[in-house]
This record gives sequence, C-alpha cells and structure tokens, in this order.
Amino acid sequence: MLTKPTLIAGAVVAALAAVSSAAQATDFTGTLDYTLFTGGVNVWEVSFAYNDVTHVATLGTPTSIASSNGADGIIFAPNGDLLIGGQTSGNVYEYTTAGKLVATQFTGTPNYHLSINPAGTAVYTSNFEGPLNTLTLPIGSGSTTRTISGGDSGVTQLAFAPNGNVFYVNGNPNGHGNLGLVNLTTDSTMRLFTGVTPAHGLIYDPYTGLITMFGAGFVGTFTQTGTDLKTGGPFNVDFDQGAVDGHGHALIAGNNDITFLDYSGSHDITHPNFVEIFTGFSGIDDVSPLVGPGSSHGAPEPGTLGLLVLGMLGLGLRRRSRSSRSGSELATEDVAGESAFAISR
Repeated sequence: MLTKPTLIAGAVVAALAAVSSAAQATDFTGTLDYTLFTGGVNVWEVSFAYNDVTHVATLGTPTSIASSNGADGIIFAPNGDLLIGGQTSGNVYEYTTAGKLVATQFTGTPNYHLSINPAGTAVYTSNFEGPLNTLTLPIGSGSTTRTISGGDSGVTQLAFAPNGNVFYVNGNPNGHGNLGLVNLTTDSTMRLFTGVTPAHGLIYDPYTGLITMFGAGFVGTFTQTGTDLKTGGPFNVDFDQGAVDGHGHALIAGNNDITFLDYSGSHDITHPNFVEIFTGFSGIDDVSPLVGPGSSHGAPEPGTLGLLVLGMLGLGLRRRSRSSRSGSELATEDVAGESAFAISR
C-alpha cells in the first residue's frame, strides 16, 4: 500500500505530466475601450483573445458606448467610469460604461491624452505641447492649468514609474517627440531624449518594468531611471496610443487599425515574437489602459488547464499541512508631489 507522501508525489508527477503532455495553450482574453477622432459615436469597446501557442489573435464585434463632444484620450476613473479627453471642446467628460454622461470639467484648453496618478486623486491632460491641466477627482470638482518650463515648455502626456519618477512626452501626433522627467511640484522639465520616432503615447509596462512609447508606427522603451532608450519598427504606418496587458502583449491604435504585439517570449516590445494587424477601425484614436492606473478590467487573465491543475494540487497540499498564510496589501503612494529629478532610488 502506498503511503500518503508517495500519493502526493504521484499527484505532482501526474499533474506535471498532464500539463506537459497537453502542451496547453494560454488564452488571454479581455476588453479594450477606445475612441474615434471622427465624431459621431466615438467611444467604443471591443473584446479580444489571444492563444499563445497557435498565435491566433481575434477581436470581437465592436460595441458603441457614447457620443462625446470630441474624443481622444480615454482612461478609467477609480470609480469605474470612463474619462474622455474632449479635444478642442476644452472639456474632460465622465461617462458610465453604459454611456451615460455623469460629469464635465472645463479646462480652458484642448484636452487630448489622459493620465492618472497612482493614488487615483488627479488626472493630467494637455493640448499637444501645451500647458498641463490637472483635474481633481471626482470630475467636475476643479481644474488647474499649470505653465511648464525647463527643457521643454509643454507636455503631451505623463507616465508614472513605480520608483517615483514622472516622465513626460512632448510632441505633436505621429511621434518624433521629446522625452524627459517632470517635477510636479515645480512644474519644471528635464529633457532626456530629443526627436524620438515613437514618442507620442507614453505608458509604464509592468511586464518589462520599462517606460514604453508608441508613435509613427514604431514602439520604444527606456528604463525607470531614464536610460537605455530602444526603438523598434515600423510595425504600421502610424501609432497613437497603446495598451499593454501585463503579460507581454500590447494593443495599439493608429492608421485605422488595431495592431497586436506579442513580446512575451522576447521580453522586448521593440522585438516582438508575433504581430497581427486588425483593419476596419476607421478614425481610431486612443485606447484605454489594460493594467495599472487608469485601467478598469485589470490585466487579462490567462486560462490554462495547467494552471488549474497546479492550483488544485497546491490547495490540496495546503490543506494537508493545515497551514495558512495571511495576505498583505501593497500600499500605493501618490508620487505627484515628489521630485521627479531624483531619477534613481
């Protein structure tokens, strides 16, 4: 008769064998929200899926959400509502995901790309290469327009790094912008890179730990300390803004397309392992984040038989040992008031 330890060992072998023999693919699924610059019904969402073994990426049928008076940047507020940069209307709009207009904040300048600080207390937007509009949340509770000075006298978008640095891109659409650090206490900038081809949309990618940019059909990265700039492409004629899912995949808007990149193997978005371009998105402008501040759905979750088997096995082992672990919560700190010029910590 087999002893209990032998049974458990056998279960481990069986579970691993099941995972190996099936060579299970991981299916990543989620929903991407996006805007159109062409007016009319200009806030939409579309489901997506990707199989990382067969390299089959699919998009569902787009669903309309709202008709906003101008639509460019799109992010989620902490309450789950959508925030829309109203282009030349001078407004930022808040909509429910069902398309109901909840609130409007007038800023006095055009509003394009949107960013939210890690604490979820302020939204940042601007005209291209313009002064920085800082909106307090909830939307409608106030906005301040701040003059930018230093290496660049305007910004297009901000990105917040986990080490406390705040980066900016300054440039018109279609890339070729400047990149640097911004101090949100003094509103001063320190330029790090000039005229970078993919410098238009700017985000932080938790999968690589790098600041990531999109523009002119190219992608690019640099470190949280503002070093080691890399670019790759072109993958399309034009890019505006992109979203990463935290698992090594990106969905990028531009040129009436959504471009999908899989860089989960290379760990380098400038050298992806697989590229797919989805046409038929005439007038597409920006996409909402899929992970991190400004996202709603969180990172698309992988679904695999292997993960399920190992998870059940782990639960069985935990029950046998009659032990438990207490969880811990990660505290998120508002970095908006910190000096972004202390580029290493």
